Amino acid sequence: MPTVMSHAVAAWALGTAFRRPGWPARVWWAGAGCAVLPDADVLGLWLGVPFGSMLGHRGLTHSLAFAMALAAIVAPVVAPRGVRVRAALYLFLATASHGVLDAMTDGGTGVAFFAPFDPGRYYLPWRPIAVSPIGVRRFITTRGLTVLASEFIYVWLPSVAFATVAYLATREARERPPR
Repeated sequence: MPTVMSHAVAAWALGTAFRRPGWPARVWWAGAGCAVLPDADVLGLWLGVPFGSMLGHRGLTHSLAFAMALAAIVAPVVAPRGVRVRAALYLFLATASHGVLDAMTDGGTGVAFFAPFDPGRYYLPWRPIAVSPIGVRRFITTRGLTVLASEFIYVWLPSVAFATVAYLATREARERPPR
C-alpha cells in the first residue's frame, strides 16, 4: 500500500477537476479523508481478522461498493446542495483511488475491488509503486525512504501534473457563478 500521505495527495489532485464556485474547503478535506479511510482495515490485523478475508486488509473497505456508499454518506454532510452530486462523484473517485494505488504496488495481497459480490483480489498489470510496510516502526528504515522515493515518482509527480492540467482546464468554469 502507498502511504496515507500519498493517498491524500492523489485525492487532492482529483479535487481540482471537480472544484467549482460554492465548493467549500471541507469537501477537499473530506476527499483526503475518504482516500485514506480504506486503510482503517489494518486495525483488524490487531483484532485477529485474517489478512486475506473480506474484512481483512485490502478487502471490503477497498471495494468500489464501499467507495460508493461512503461518497453517498459523506457528500450530503460536507457539500452544499448545488454541488452535492459533483462532490459525491469526487468523493467516490477519491475513495476508489485508494484501491487503484494499492493495486499498483509491488507487494501485499491484491485488492477486493468487487467485494462483497466477488471475493477475488486483483492487481493492475503495471505495479511500479514500492509497497509500504504496515506500522511506523517498520516504515522508519531505509525501506521507508525507498517507498517515499517510489511514491514521489509514481504518485506525487503525476498528481501535480494532473492537478495543473485540471486547474487550467476548469479555470473558466470556476470563475462562472453557480447555476
